[in-house]
Amino acid sequence: MSRLSAVKPAYWISGVLLVAAVVLPLLVPTYAKVDPHLWGFPFFYWYQLMWVFLSAILVSISYKLIRTEERKRRAAQGLGDPEAADATDAAGAKEDDR
Repeated sequence: MSRLSAVKPAYWISGVLLVAAVVLPLLVPTYAKVDPHLWGFPFFYWYQLMWVFLSAILVSISYKLIRTEERKRRAAQGLGDPEAADATDAAGAKEDDR
């Protein structure tokens, strides 16, 4: 069995989303034009601004996918929820300060 077969689909999907968020805005032929205008702005400007928001959405989807997959992996290994451990550590630190 190869190591690639052990990689979950969530990691592949996240990788594709992150590559799309980085590479697509850099492809010059997609935005090297003036028309169409949107509210008086040339295509270049609103297209690049659109990718700011799209990239944020793609990165957040990727984060959620990886986070969910990591929680499943930790639960399967019996390691528990990392956020619960952080909350317990933070509560303990607050009590020590008193």
